[in-house]
Amino acid sequence: MDNAELKSLLGRRVLELRQLRGLTQQQVADKMDIDLRTYCRIEKGVSFPSRYIMRLACALNVTLSQLFEFEHLKITKEEQQEFIKESADKLPLEYLTVIYKMINSMYN
Repeated sequence: MDNAELKSLLGRRVLELRQLRGLTQQQVADKMDIDLRTYCRIEKGVSFPSRYIMRLACALNVTLSQLFEFEHLKITKEEQQEFIKESADKLPLEYLTVIYKMINSMYN
């Protein structure tokens, strides 16, 4: 993995964790005690937060190893779609109903 890929994957992981926690970019930047522009560069995968890595993990309430868990982000969109289609065929109706409601709520 080269440096550009690492920054990109970390940025995507940071975005994922921030959204899972319902935080804004400004809230995370404030928790890290950095300016919003610096934080945005991390989340966009433009810069690597070497000086702020511990503050970033703390702001997102994760361990360093959790921060770098991004194997699932390497899966292509097409692979994700295929997995969802195949899995949906195997799920009971009540699970499909819950998943449908979750997805539907994201678009309404």
